[in-house]
Amino acid sequence: MKKSLTVICLFFLFSCQEERGVPPEESKADIEASIVAVVEGETYAYMEKDYKKWASYWDHSSDVLRLDVADGIFAQQRGWDKNGGKLESFFIEHPEPITSTFENTNYLIFHDTNLAWVAFDQTWTTEEGAVSVAKATITLIKKESDWKMISYTAIQYDAEGDDVDTLGRD
Repeated sequence: MKKSLTVICLFFLFSCQEERGVPPEESKADIEASIVAVVEGETYAYMEKDYKKWASYWDHSSDVLRLDVADGIFAQQRGWDKNGGKLESFFIEHPEPITSTFENTNYLIFHDTNLAWVAFDQTWTTEEGAVSVAKATITLIKKESDWKMISYTAIQYDAEGDDVDTLGRD
């Protein structure tokens, strides 16, 4: 009887302890904060013209996709070599940091374990006070426990109206 009681006590003792070696699950707020940190960190690194830091936020595969729409210009590139790889020489040729400021607002974030999609409004203000605004979306994948950007879309628009619907069709 004593042996059975000892086994039961040991079972309860070990089953009540926190499981070791398994990281605790992140909360939804923690995951979303880490995604926002990647989105904003990538922009700050771009502004600093720090290629190594900027590139660390991106996946470096042929699946990378970037789309920019501004002032009637449409530009789309696929693959890291055509996107990030080209920026290294641009940063070397134009090393002066960007002095404008930006603010991201109205975040909409969807995510699961290894995939996230983010939409937000981005407002840029130059030192002279000129303002430009864009609707942006970013798709991220999780690689080796870090979020990496794989797709970026920015659509700049006239900031006069608050009711801009970049998804609407005429």
